[in-house]
Amino acid sequence: MTGLIPQLSPWADRLVALAGGRVRVTSTYRSWTEQYKLWNNRANNPYPVAPPGRSYHQLGRAFDLTGDHALLEALGRVWISWGGTWNASDPIHFQA
Repeated sequence: MTGLIPQLSPWADRLVALAGGRVRVTSTYRSWTEQYKLWNNRANNPYPVAPPGRSYHQLGRAFDLTGDHALLEALGRVWISWGGTWNASDPIHFQA
């Protein structure tokens, strides 16, 4: 998966493959400017947004997926079992 650190990319690809085409990657690396725009618009975002400088997306260590909520939860449990970080309060966000 492009936009992620080399050590994380194969694991993210494997997780997406487990979904069998039922999820879509919506975000990987974000620049400071992109994160700043999200932060300024956080009141209109249903998911948590980290301020610029505190997002794992800016480090290439996070990715967001869209898909069925139950599937994201299942993938989140798999991701945790592989040593990643996932939280049901932000079900689209996977990081390491």
